[in-house]
Amino acid sequence: KYQIKGINPHASGWRDRLPIPRLDETTFVHRIFGGYFRSQLLCNKCGYKSNTYDPFLDLALEVSKKSLDSLSSAFNEFSRKETLDANNRWKCSGCRKMVCPTKHLSVFRPPLSLCIQLKRFVFGGCGGFSKSGGFGYGHRHGKGLSMMGGG
Repeated sequence: KYQIKGINPHASGWRDRLPIPRLDETTFVHRIFGGYFRSQLLCNKCGYKSNTYDPFLDLALEVSKKSLDSLSSAFNEFSRKETLDANNRWKCSGCRKMVCPTKHLSVFRPPLSLCIQLKRFVFGGCGGFSKSGGFGYGHRHGKGLSMMGGG
């Protein structure tokens, strides 16, 4: 039996408490790179929480804003809570009223190996794209994570 170094599929906790029992139905790629997002709507009137779980293979982080100069700040922006406006009201299952809930997207179950896509471009005038973002060569973020990018 072959096993990739560092990954023990029989270790406790790596696939416990999944929101849906889909992991055994997926491919080897999903078992290594697959995780689950949790999208949570919170009713601001009664406190009811509605959770939706979606699988992902990579995490696309926006780094085009000047204030997003690190992987941590880009991830914090990605998972920032937002209150939906009147055009996006939601019927709460708790109080049965149309409300403007708080929405929060988070990584519920991280994958064994996380693939991060850095979105560094913003739409510019005349149909082109302009580079932006402060991710250059050799920046180090967090514990041993090296961001090697090109210009």
